[in-house]
Amino acid sequence: MAITTIEQAAAALKFEIAGMVQGVGFRPHVYRLAVRHGLKGFVRNTESGVEIHVEGEPGAPERFWTALMDGLPEHARVYGVERTVCEPAGFEEFRIEESDSTPGGVPVMLPDLAPCPECLEEMHDPSSRRYHYPFTNCTHCGPRYSIIETMPYDRARTSMKGFRMCPECRREYQDVEDRRFHAQPIGCPSCGPSVKVLFSDGSELGFGHGFDTPAAQVAWVLADGLIVALLGVGGFQLLADASSEAAVRRLRRLKERDAKPFAVMVPDVAAAERLCRLSEEERRLLTSPAAPIVLARGGKDVDLAPSVCMFSRFVGIMLPSSPLHALLMDVWGKPLVVTSGNLSGEPLCVSVEEGLEKLGHVADVFLVHDRPVVRPVDDSVVRVTDGRAMMVRRARGYAPRPVWRTSAAAPDMLALGAGLKNTICWLKRGVAVMSQHLGDLSSAASLNAFERTVEALGRTLDAVPQVIAVDAHPDGPTFALGRRLARKWNATVVPVQHHQAHVLACAVENETPFPALGIAWDGTGFGTDGTVWGGEFFVLEEEGEPRRVARLRPFLLPGGDEAVREPSRCACSLARQMGPWRTYGLDKRLERGMPVRKREVLEAMMARNIHCPSSSSMGRLFDAVAFWCGFDGAAGCEGHAAMMLESWAAEASGEKMPGDAYEWVMHEEGGLLELDWRPLMKSVDEDLLEGVSRGCIARKFHESLVNLVFDVAERFCLDRLVLGGGCFQNAFLLEGLAGMAQSRRCQLSLPQRVPCNDGGISLGQVAAVVRQWKG
Repeated sequence: MAITTIEQAAAALKFEIAGMVQGVGFRPHVYRLAVRHGLKGFVRNTESGVEIHVEGEPGAPERFWTALMDGLPEHARVYGVERTVCEPAGFEEFRIEESDSTPGGVPVMLPDLAPCPECLEEMHDPSSRRYHYPFTNCTHCGPRYSIIETMPYDRARTSMKGFRMCPECRREYQDVEDRRFHAQPIGCPSCGPSVKVLFSDGSELGFGHGFDTPAAQVAWVLADGLIVALLGVGGFQLLADASSEAAVRRLRRLKERDAKPFAVMVPDVAAAERLCRLSEEERRLLTSPAAPIVLARGGKDVDLAPSVCMFSRFVGIMLPSSPLHALLMDVWGKPLVVTSGNLSGEPLCVSVEEGLEKLGHVADVFLVHDRPVVRPVDDSVVRVTDGRAMMVRRARGYAPRPVWRTSAAAPDMLALGAGLKNTICWLKRGVAVMSQHLGDLSSAASLNAFERTVEALGRTLDAVPQVIAVDAHPDGPTFALGRRLARKWNATVVPVQHHQAHVLACAVENETPFPALGIAWDGTGFGTDGTVWGGEFFVLEEEGEPRRVARLRPFLLPGGDEAVREPSRCACSLARQMGPWRTYGLDKRLERGMPVRKREVLEAMMARNIHCPSSSSMGRLFDAVAFWCGFDGAAGCEGHAAMMLESWAAEASGEKMPGDAYEWVMHEEGGLLELDWRPLMKSVDEDLLEGVSRGCIARKFHESLVNLVFDVAERFCLDRLVLGGGCFQNAFLLEGLAGMAQSRRCQLSLPQRVPCNDGGISLGQVAAVVRQWKG
């Protein structure tokens, strides 16, 4: 038998590469390697990635391929390769060819990336022609997803197509040794986008007062306590002086954002460390090309207005995420509130005209540019728990990287997510591509923007769904849209239960082996029995739907959604259902926190079961305990009361606890293991009477939840746990679960690249349909 050596190997090979290989300097890298190995042929973008044809001396193509895989460009990700042995075609040189737009593949788009160190240095060099140029970028950084109109990724298919390159930029673009070789968003002050400063009526603020740059003008406005609307990479942001309580309060009032904490931008890591206690992983995230908002523990005596972080023990900290931000921070030099440029409940504004119309009464001055934003992309939010980065909001810097891969034979589908913190997810040829964070679908404007994103991302992916997955709530916003789109595409609509989607999203992201115990804790979600779920346990097996095996003891939500906004209503409901467990402590707190007449009305509603849905929601249990610990009034934002409870628990982490964690009782009820909270509430009642601090009560409550999870796992003999739902954004709870998992040698799967809140629902819907298809 003849033995084939490397020198006798193929003289020509073709590689079809799928992955994040467009917009990262991949083709220039391939070009340089091919020339170095003496090869001829071509490289070109395709709809799903890159195609390479190399030919030369026998064995040289293999050596080229080994070198390529050993040294990929920094941001490149290869998901699949098809290799074909070819006959040499007689190419005379190696070249970068025009893109092949033949349909059929899965286009993979790169997220928008923060400026790289080389571009930042160039912007600060007075001798550079890009000195102080706010759109400086190269193949390693800059806008991608927010400017792409269609794939493959070429300048003519982006919003940069209207900017004709000057001779000097053209030279860089064509120079194989230049880091801007085939950098599609390339530009300079002579030929690229430009900025200007406008008043809220659209008139231009001319230069003067000694300020010779737009950044200096804006810093002057901010120093006067005014609000600035900045058109960033993915849409408008609202800026205010983070040290001015008057400016921050005014921003809250005009933006209609009562309580949710604001993010803060600082110039560099040193400034971030003056505000926060940063871990190594948090520093890495801050300085990464994604440049997300990182939720880090705040330090003491920080120079921030009280209304920036409100009740939160975390500071949402970020570094400049674009050259424009970097130039502004060079001049401003101190903490700056940076929040989404939209009104509460409405989508992000992305054009100058829309910004002036919608934000003209909020911002005093507008810093805008003339590079069109193709799609709205908000800032991503990340937190670190147990040393692991966990996504809270997945957008700029991360979307639309694929989040999961399954069999290419799976049906192409579109998952529409849920009504809050919405994302969509397309599955094409087994590749799951999740959109950026789209927000809450609570207004006509947000629904219209949502539908535009569905259409635009599907068009970019050249995807037509066979299946449309929706949240199972028949009155939910995605259910109706799903039916309408199904008629358009002749697709099948598949409803997916909300909490099953939560745990499946985490399971497929982590590739968790089955069987496992899925825990879905959140606010509210429509259950298969018509009640409101939110404190559920599922057994996940290799096949079939997640099987619900346990739940919190149900209680009433007097007033439905009003109980979500007013934690005192949940507390009133739980107190009423205590029966023989009830003592004086709960009633005493209710007397202080609720008018007598209102309580009488709620009691009558519950007695007659008028507008009082039954719920097993862990989120509402958090609300009730927060009320008993001292939370009064209405929630100013989603999760407000629960976040307060977490903060109180964390404050008491160093205190000696009066007694052990609260106890739960478990018993069978209607084929489910029912988790009875009444003994726990009796212990809370007793602690209230004895004057135990709210921090100790909050901490004991959190510790009881950690014990509950592992008691249920032990009951079902499962040592792999999968977490999903908004309650697991609670860092104090997660730290307790992670510590207990380690001591009990259990495998704990946490949502990481995909949010545990409703932002991950769309991936879970895709996973649920794939399981049905396999079955």
